[in-house]
Amino acid sequence: MRRLLRTTPVFLSLILGVSSAAFGQKTYAVALGGGATIPVGKLNDAQKTGHSAIAALAIGVADLPVGVRFDGVYNNLPARAQAGGTTSSDLRVIGALANLIFAFPGTSAKPYVIVGGGLYNSKANLSGAKSQNNFGVNAGLGTTFGIGPFAIFLESRYHSISRSVKKGGVFQFVPITLGVMF
Repeated sequence: MRRLLRTTPVFLSLILGVSSAAFGQKTYAVALGGGATIPVGKLNDAQKTGHSAIAALAIGVADLPVGVRFDGVYNNLPARAQAGGTTSSDLRVIGALANLIFAFPGTSAKPYVIVGGGLYNSKANLSGAKSQNNFGVNAGLGTTFGIGPFAIFLESRYHSISRSVKKGGVFQFVPITLGVMF
């Protein structure tokens, strides 16, 4: 009985120490990046390839391949000249997104799958044009390359924004982003 009483605190501290160490190793990363935004589908008829920017907060646990990432995205798609010499207007799309990430094991490069959704705000660059808030989804692939305390990431995601037909219908675009995580 005495032996049990002496070993129980040691045993409990080992269990609690291991579990708190495993769950206490949360990883946080802030990411900044930018790149090209490619319009796809019917959006490609009115817009040209533009530019994008992203700011993100990634949260995960060191020993698990699944994490969460919150993104703020900005995309600008310039107008494409239409037949007959008319021009559409530039389109600005910003969004606040929540994503799940599944990272595959790797040493210097870690590929990942990202999927999520959120609120997108789009606005044509016309005087008097009103912005629209719509729900959308995104999915894509990426990879991170560790460089000391930083990581470089390269990803491509397909974004689909749901809008009513009256407001222009669904539109899609694919940003290709290069950035840094710290």
